[in-house]
Amino acid sequence: MRSYLKLLQIPGVKRLVASTLPGRLAYAMIALATYFYVHEATGSITVAGLATGAETIASSLTAGLRGQAIDKFGQTKPLSLFIPSWALTMVLLSQVHSPAAIIFVSALIGLSSPPINLSARPLWRDAVGAENLRTAYALDTTLMNATVVLGPVIATYVALNIGAQQELWLTASFMLIGGIAMISMPLSRNWVPEPHNGGAFAVLKDKRFQILAIEGAIFGVGWGLLEISIPSIATTVNRPELSAPLVATLASTSIIGGLIIGGRKNAVTPLRGFKMSSLFVTVSAAPLAFTHPGWSMGVALAGIGLAIGFAMVYHWEVVEAVRPVGSATSAQAWLWTVEGTTLALGTAMGAYIVDHIAPRFALAGVSLALASSATFIWTFAAPRLQEADRPLSEIEKSQALVDLESTNE
Repeated sequence: MRSYLKLLQIPGVKRLVASTLPGRLAYAMIALATYFYVHEATGSITVAGLATGAETIASSLTAGLRGQAIDKFGQTKPLSLFIPSWALTMVLLSQVHSPAAIIFVSALIGLSSPPINLSARPLWRDAVGAENLRTAYALDTTLMNATVVLGPVIATYVALNIGAQQELWLTASFMLIGGIAMISMPLSRNWVPEPHNGGAFAVLKDKRFQILAIEGAIFGVGWGLLEISIPSIATTVNRPELSAPLVATLASTSIIGGLIIGGRKNAVTPLRGFKMSSLFVTVSAAPLAFTHPGWSMGVALAGIGLAIGFAMVYHWEVVEAVRPVGSATSAQAWLWTVEGTTLALGTAMGAYIVDHIAPRFALAGVSLALASSATFIWTFAAPRLQEADRPLSEIEKSQALVDLESTNE
């Protein structure tokens, strides 16, 4: 704790923390804000899922391009374009009601997603220096994860007690406030991009990256099914207010899992930890289809979240251990493109299954997808990722931590 307090005394750190929080809160609110508005406007869980999926897939497919814009032009010009565009399209979404228009505008929101986290990441090195970098990344990751817990609670409360349309306006306001704070910050305005390393497309040809991309695609489907299943099933049993505590439970225990593993010694190698945590995820998700919105689903989600917290840390350590030289940013960005795209597909599939087949089938799909991911890791990926079966250096662990922190834009 003393190291964190010392960090906050460094000039510019408090402003950097405060400037990033509103935008991250907006990202934590967007999925449920969209879901509740679209369901209210159309009465269809399927359309709500398609709209949420359209946002995610449009954002993930173009994440690399927005990151390249930051690398080429600096932060001020791209953020000055993306931030007001995102806020305006959120307001536009609150004014449309037809399914086709809703899905189209939702895709526009994804296309204009401001790369808040990708922009904040390089500022920490300039703000605190290399000697304080790992502490800074740990603080930043913890604060970001806190917004993941708080955002769904705010989104659900406002949507159900004030109005779903007003919830979209509030989400847009948070992004606008945070964006203006980022753009006006001298640390951001004075940031100079590093020389391009040319590794953005070379990484796609790497066999180890391709293996991780396949695993990420399988996992993405399962996670997309889970994200839409929670509010959808709560809605079908006329308990939509349970969406927030259930999502918060999942997010909270994932934070705990990440903190536990992040503070460990190097006794477990990244590959071994990734294998074991994927098994933990599978076991935790197995009973999901037999749960109901309430304590039983909460217990299952708590176990899944804890296991995911373990898995995410080990996953990014595996990436750091096997990625090609010169692909520190591009490897993470391209993996998110793959995982985010299949997550969006899983979201749309889950909404359709809940609406037209049965909620239990969507939950069973979550368990099946996560089990398939673990099976792929144990039988195919692990033998081909032996470079990750070693302890990481402190520098590699710091890089893995920041990759984990930047998986949301």
